[in-house]
Amino acid sequence: MGSIFPPCDERLLDAIRNASGAVILAHKNPDGDAIASSLAMAAILERMGKRTMLLNDGPFLRSDIRGFECLFRKEADDDFLSSSPLVIVLDCSTPDRPGEAFRKIENLERIVIDHHSSGVPFTKEGMSYIVPKSPSTTLCINEVRKALGIDLDEEIARYLYLGFATDSGFYHFLSSETAPDALEAAASFCRAGVSPYDVYDELHDGRKLSDIKDMAKVIESAEPVLGGRFLLAYQSADMKDGKLSDGVYASLLETEGILGVALLKDKEGTVEIGLRSKHKSGVDVGKAAASIGGGGHMHAAGATVEGSMDKARETILSVLEPLIRE
Repeated sequence: MGSIFPPCDERLLDAIRNASGAVILAHKNPDGDAIASSLAMAAILERMGKRTMLLNDGPFLRSDIRGFECLFRKEADDDFLSSSPLVIVLDCSTPDRPGEAFRKIENLERIVIDHHSSGVPFTKEGMSYIVPKSPSTTLCINEVRKALGIDLDEEIARYLYLGFATDSGFYHFLSSETAPDALEAAASFCRAGVSPYDVYDELHDGRKLSDIKDMAKVIESAEPVLGGRFLLAYQSADMKDGKLSDGVYASLLETEGILGVALLKDKEGTVEIGLRSKHKSGVDVGKAAASIGGGGHMHAAGATVEGSMDKARETILSVLEPLIRE
């Protein structure tokens, strides 16, 4: 079996090598992979002697990334932009995902490094490295690191492992096809000094009891739809996101006989829809999300729609129904 990672395009690598510096940003409402990708990319560029600026719209709601918020800005500095830095967009499958932080810099030369299978290309030819089979964007960045000839030190390895571990559900979402490359990379991170035990404990310690109770309320709201093949759950606007959805998906996906879960989050005027499907289900939720302006992977995706929860419910059922029949 060959590697799931193709070679990096030399045009992308040359853009990095020739850049005076870089503005690095990932998607708004970031998760572990988005933030770890940004930090890993910045560390790699700094080893190359380049200036970097980290941007993210936030909010940093998740407890596992909140401590990194102080390293990120919401808007690029004019003085930094005067040198025409390269823009590096990470973990984003569509140009709307980076949010407002992207607006001021969207006319600069950019590259995209990502692992989402659906979305809208928004770079010039050869200026992206997108590997849909990769369990995380950090593993894509690891391939870019190797192609650039940058040594793996403990700091870079820790960021790369953090993104991989969180986006793979600590190995839960690996398949027989993706596991060999992913676990070989994880082994290299450990040889560089990363302790999986310590990372897991740090990410899962310190949750508030109120968050756990909120998660229980969302699970309680779940209803079977589409002949009992999917579960719909609802998160009210007064609940802070945090890592709430991770626990909801993990618990509800264990339900007997279902193909997947949709989580509708009320954002007062808009509704964020998160989608997950079981790996053996054959249901491509990335396709469902893309049909309503979102994106993602076959088994994990999301979109944002305007209007009420009732309208969002109607919308997501209409796009899921034909996929379940396929």
